[in-house]
Amino acid sequence: MGYSNNISLLIFVMSTAILHFSQAQNSPQDYVDAHNRARAQVGVGPMTWDSRVASFAQNYANQRQGDCQLIHSQNRPYGENLAGGSGFELTGVGAVNLWVGEKADYDYNSNTCAPGKVCGHYTQVVWRKSVRLGCARVGVGPMTWDSRVASFAQNYANQRRGDCQMRHSQNRPYGENLAGGSGFELTGVGAVNLWVGEKANYNYNSNTCAPGKVCGHYTQVVWRKSVRLGCARVKCNNGAWFVTCNYDPPGNYVGEKPY
Repeated sequence: MGYSNNISLLIFVMSTAILHFSQAQNSPQDYVDAHNRARAQVGVGPMTWDSRVASFAQNYANQRQGDCQLIHSQNRPYGENLAGGSGFELTGVGAVNLWVGEKADYDYNSNTCAPGKVCGHYTQVVWRKSVRLGCARVGVGPMTWDSRVASFAQNYANQRRGDCQMRHSQNRPYGENLAGGSGFELTGVGAVNLWVGEKANYNYNSNTCAPGKVCGHYTQVVWRKSVRLGCARVKCNNGAWFVTCNYDPPGNYVGEKPY
C-alpha cells in the first residue's frame, strides 16, 4: 500500500441527492473534530483547519457538482479522500466516519489492508504528518412549505379548473411548474416526478437542455435559491387533472446555473 508524504489533507464530500444540508455535522469544526477523534485513538496529534486547503477542496467540489463522479483531482498538492451518497443525507461527519470505519481493515504490524479491502482513506485520516485540513461538500439544500405560496398556487389551480389548459399564471412573483393528465389520476408526486425526469435532458456543464428537449421544470425544482414551495392540484370539469407548484424566490434566470 502506497502512502503520500503530504502534510495537508483535502477532503471532498459529495452528495448526489437533493438533501437537507443542516449546519450540524458540516462545519469546519465538525470535520476537524471527527478527524481528531480518530487520530487521538492511535496517539496521533490533532489537525487544524486551513483556509487555503479548504479553498482547494471547495473549488474541486464545485467542478464535480455537475456529475458527482468520485474522480480524484489532478495535480493536487494535497492528500485527498472522496465520498459520495445518493438517496440519503451524507454529512461531512458521516463521510469521515465512513473512512474511519476502514480501521478494521488495516493491519498496523504489516502496514497493509485486509485482502480485498480498502483502508487508505483511514490511513490518510490518521497520517501523522498530515496536520492541516480542508473539506467541502456540495449539493442543494431543502425547500420548506410556504402557506402564502401555496395559496397562490391554489387560487390559480381553481382558475384553471374549467379548462385544464397548461397556461402559466400572469404577473406571478414566483417560479412555476405545471403538469396535467387525462385518462389517469395525476398525483402531486407524479407531477414532480415528471419534472425531475427531465434531468436526463439537462447538461450542467453547458447549462443547456438537450436539442429538442425540455429541462426547465427540472432546473426549477433544483434551483438552489428557491427555498419556499407551494403546490396545488385540482380535478378539472372535464375529468383531467391540473397540478401547479410555485417557487420562491423564482429560478431559471437566464445565464445562471441552478446550483
